[in-house]
Amino acid sequence: MISLSTHTLDSSTGTHAAGISVKLFANSNNKLIELWSRLTDEGGRLKVEFEIDPQHQNCELLLSYNIASYFMKTAKGVQTKSVSLTIKLPDPNGTYHLPIIISPHGASLWWSN
Repeated sequence: MISLSTHTLDSSTGTHAAGISVKLFANSNNKLIELWSRLTDEGGRLKVEFEIDPQHQNCELLLSYNIASYFMKTAKGVQTKSVSLTIKLPDPNGTYHLPIIISPHGASLWWSN
């Protein structure tokens, strides 16, 4: 079982970004298939444990953060609507952590094991 986690931080306030919609898609024959969709918790964290259907194990995956709704709740408005990262999760029993720092004008992502 794969364990994928993230910690979402708001650089404009220096706080955690709660309620961010995070989705994982498989790119199968140039068609995006949603594998799961969750929201970050009050601490900006999300951890999902899941198995990938064998038909999607060799597909590229798209991890997408919808930050538009988060910034629309603040007076800052929004410039960037979503941030997506194309990834591979090669170990079907691996643990992966992808933190992200967001702002109304962009984001910074990195990979951590």
